[in-house]
Amino acid sequence: MRKLLCITLLFCLSINANAQYSLFDDSYLHEIRIVSTDPNFWQTLGDDWQANFNDSSIDIPYQTTTVTIDGNELLEVGVRQKGFSSNFFVNTTKKPLKLHFSKFVEDREYDGVRKVNLMNGVGDPSIIKDKLAYDMFRFQGIPGPRVAHAKIYINDVYWGVYGLIEQIDKRYLKRNFADNDGNLWKNKGNSDLSWEGEVSTNYSFELQTNEEDDDWTKFYGFVDFINNASDNEFANQFSDIFHLDEYLRIVAIDILINNWDSYLEHGRNWYMYHEPVSDKMHWVPWDYNFAFDRRTNGSDDLDLIQNNLGKVLTTRVFNTPAYRTRVLDYMCEILEYNFFAPRLYPLMDAQNLLIEDDWDSTNNFFSFQTITDYIDGTIWFGSQIGGPFQSLKDFVDDRRSVIQSDLASQNHTCNALPASVGVQDLVINEFMADNDDDSPWSDQDGDFDDWIELYNNTNQAINLDHYYLSDTSTFEHKWALPNVTIPANGYLIVWADKDIDQAGLHTQFSLDKDGGEVILSYLDGTVIDTVGYGEQSANISMSRRPNGTGSFFETPVVTFGSENEDLPDIIFASGFEEILP
Repeated sequence: MRKLLCITLLFCLSINANAQYSLFDDSYLHEIRIVSTDPNFWQTLGDDWQANFNDSSIDIPYQTTTVTIDGNELLEVGVRQKGFSSNFFVNTTKKPLKLHFSKFVEDREYDGVRKVNLMNGVGDPSIIKDKLAYDMFRFQGIPGPRVAHAKIYINDVYWGVYGLIEQIDKRYLKRNFADNDGNLWKNKGNSDLSWEGEVSTNYSFELQTNEEDDDWTKFYGFVDFINNASDNEFANQFSDIFHLDEYLRIVAIDILINNWDSYLEHGRNWYMYHEPVSDKMHWVPWDYNFAFDRRTNGSDDLDLIQNNLGKVLTTRVFNTPAYRTRVLDYMCEILEYNFFAPRLYPLMDAQNLLIEDDWDSTNNFFSFQTITDYIDGTIWFGSQIGGPFQSLKDFVDDRRSVIQSDLASQNHTCNALPASVGVQDLVINEFMADNDDDSPWSDQDGDFDDWIELYNNTNQAINLDHYYLSDTSTFEHKWALPNVTIPANGYLIVWADKDIDQAGLHTQFSLDKDGGEVILSYLDGTVIDTVGYGEQSANISMSRRPNGTGSFFETPVVTFGSENEDLPDIIFASGFEEILP
């Protein structure tokens, strides 16, 4: 066992620099052991939650524990109970929990995070709904928290399998957006986003970053606009302050998966983030354990057109013809590529296999029969919110049919997208992850940033609409290439610099000079090209040789936006070795 003892801040930070942990690796079941010296630890956690959960202005206190994750021991980790319905609906001790790695040790992180949520599976026997929902969001180019699973032990007593869900905080913002210095608000109650004036306490939101500045200007501006803008202003200016296309995809998925415990019905469970670089607001989805529910007669299905439930934002969106059409277009895309059996069934089957050894846990509040029926049966009982409900697989099939019928009733035609290009037709041809200020390669604003060169290997122009670039396999559709064309046998430079406010092609991610990956993919899930790389040196690119088809080589012979010379005897910069076969 490796002990992660944070004696000094320097030592704490060195943990993250040298250790290679994979907290959100979903290919195996993690193990987390929580140990407290308090003889009444569980009672203390319960009392803390009971005394504070109903008052959003009071933080539930953390208790000090020792936590061991996959054999790595951390001292002084904060632990508390969390949740609302996921807590009080539970009749066993399998309550939802939160771990806080830096609560008592300043700035400490584990695998790049300071907090992680342990979800108990209320309304979700296989603890898969959050995982499915966030996977669907990422497939549509929308950031979603990472999810894995773990067996939890408290003072050496087995507590059951939990979902590990990434916390929405500044580290999450840094991973997914161009800038993480903006204001993040969490909706901690029920809100229809009605205008309540410029008084923060009138709203059910809590500012969770930059709290000392306490600047609500952008929040007030957003709520004021959606309530008081004219129809013409709403139709033509909303995208100036809001990442509108992102939200239209979110609302399409929420409708499709019957996410009633959201803004659509309850006015709950989302964050709002103002990103300074774009000067726009993002809608950040959260908490999907009550999604994917459907009674066998469909009586609780969400309507395709959401303009009659008293919610300001969705009412105005669906009453704006251009926005309504775009939601329906996105619904067509989601049905075609994202929400269908061949893609989702394997995720469900893998989840059941992953947690099958939890069926006999005495702490589990679902019966073995319920867990069996949940995915592969016809209906399942035992939900804390009623039922019976359709099994997940039947839900996918039947909900698809209902939405397809609803689209037809709206006289909306789904147009198929063109097929993706073949492997090697379009390639990542060269890239640089450490571009120094004294290099000859700068963008139109004179910035010396990371860059990626794409090359069209064919003798036909290729339109790049619905293609994506990413720096991580956990979010392959991270940055959508715009509707641009790369000419036959032509090159295209994309700046990986997070400068999304600049003219030209600028991604919301940058390349890690310490090593990483670059991925080119298509909306249907096809990975067109991918390359992994190690630590990079300044002004050294990695390029394919021969041009467009060969393997990657680290070389100072940079051919930015032009053909990579096929040099058999490449002179490598000091510290690099030739990797020719």
